[in-house]
Amino acid sequence: MARPKKTVKAKEPVRIRFKELKNGNKSIYLDIYRDGKRTYEFLKLYIVPELDPASRALNEHNLALANKVKADRIIQLTNNEKGVTNSMLHSRMRLFDLIDLYHKWIDENGKSMGSSAFSGLKKALTQFRGDGVTLKQADKDFCIAFTNFLRNEYKSRTKKPLAINTIASLTASLSATFNWAVRNDYIKDNPFDRISSNDRVYHVESQRDYLEIDELKRLIATDCPTREHVKRAFLFSCYCGLRTSDIRALRWGQIHKDGEQWRVSVIMKKTDTPIYLPLSSQAMKWLPDRGDAGDDDRVFSLPTTSRVSIILGNWAKAAGVKKEITFHVSRHTFATLMLTLDVDLYTTSKLLGHKNIATTQIYAKIIDQKKDDAVNRVDEIFK
Repeated sequence: MARPKKTVKAKEPVRIRFKELKNGNKSIYLDIYRDGKRTYEFLKLYIVPELDPASRALNEHNLALANKVKADRIIQLTNNEKGVTNSMLHSRMRLFDLIDLYHKWIDENGKSMGSSAFSGLKKALTQFRGDGVTLKQADKDFCIAFTNFLRNEYKSRTKKPLAINTIASLTASLSATFNWAVRNDYIKDNPFDRISSNDRVYHVESQRDYLEIDELKRLIATDCPTREHVKRAFLFSCYCGLRTSDIRALRWGQIHKDGEQWRVSVIMKKTDTPIYLPLSSQAMKWLPDRGDAGDDDRVFSLPTTSRVSIILGNWAKAAGVKKEITFHVSRHTFATLMLTLDVDLYTTSKLLGHKNIATTQIYAKIIDQKKDDAVNRVDEIFK
């Protein structure tokens, strides 16, 4: 009698693997092998030591998610071999679901776009065409019509027309969502790319409020009621230009001495740009006493954003400064101070962590206006 032939089991193109981490956890990743090429996809899911029912439940949940992603990747590979693209499969997907996916990706990767940008976009889209629009329907004409709707028909809570910059932000958020969708093969191209510049809305250059030197001196000479850390953080920013998000996240281990020069190393939260800033003695003066704080301890202890706004307002009023001061004002103050002291535009751009020098040129215009105003004062005196 002939032996039965052994069934050769086909190798799975996608397998779940685990990488041991120093903290005892295991990182879950996919080992993808197709057409002689091997790639890896780390899922940002982890297996933790099973010390109690909660940790066991977490591991089961993460493994289930990993298996779901694995199944999705196998389907994608199979469809690609049959000539079926992801964009064809996703054409019936709701635009709102795509926005939610992009929002989740933003949160998981620590990017700068906040939840309010997405909720505002979805509210406007709901008013425009409801929440059932599919990716196939979100074409060039849809984007033009949505932009015109925001310009002419959108009903805000105050019943007032939307500001140009608000319209620009909403359409930019939608365009950013489409760009992400292109990168992840949900759609073939961004419909906004096919729209002429005349049909698009762009941000209007905003006013950059900053402190004059005498205003800065008045604030320095005035006590900040209730929260000394707010005063110190604000003035530190005036002398180094860090944003409030970077000030809040700053830890003592990021500040160190390089020879005779103190420096701070920061990966800017808004742009993910790493910068290595020299700190002047004026900046160092406003750091709080470190005491026995460790490298991982925060430098400044700041209350909520809304509370900080109230404290800064009361402080400015006590100092006789008639401007609404925020941490944006402290950053703008640093920029204008550098350019007033004849620091060149390129260096100022690097100190601010700008990716594009055109952003820094906005401050250069402020300095040019200050020069014009100074010259015109002479005319006023000798009239």
